[in-house]
Amino acid sequence: MIPIVLTWGDILTLRGDALVCPAHKHLICGRGLSAQIYARSGAKLVTQCQLQPECAVGEARLTRAYRLGVDYLLHTVTPQWSSGDQWGAQALQQLRRCYKSVLVLAEQKGLKHLLFPALGAGTNRFPHTIAAHQALAVLTECTGSFEQITICLHTPAALGEWQQVEQQFFSV
Repeated sequence: MIPIVLTWGDILTLRGDALVCPAHKHLICGRGLSAQIYARSGAKLVTQCQLQPECAVGEARLTRAYRLGVDYLLHTVTPQWSSGDQWGAQALQQLRRCYKSVLVLAEQKGLKHLLFPALGAGTNRFPHTIAAHQALAVLTECTGSFEQITICLHTPAALGEWQQVEQQFFSV
């Protein structure tokens, strides 16, 4: 089983092979973590993203990373949480697809250590417990050749929610 490390702090200070960036479908600067990544990476990232095809919800794209503790960025477009209404099931499937798409692309590139934020739980408003369950369901079944997957949460409270989901549903 691939080691999954849950932590909290500033994901931009961590080291790894690739950082997962919540993305806009045109890979332009978004809000939250995306804005921080673009601000730190600068014009080279913008130029490289302009060369990429549109990225639908649940898909992933790979670019080089600039001025970050990783070599690559894995961009994925996360769904909006709609409070569990009639589109809630679709949003859950799309969020899982984000994780799967990132893993496939990372494995194709031979990346070994991935850094994930809480996809969907930021500006897209997924509750952390729901985001954690979707993420861990995909990541714990990953059979790729990864050495470590780190999920970095923004606050200790979010970390606690993810740890609770992990212990309740995914502990061996």
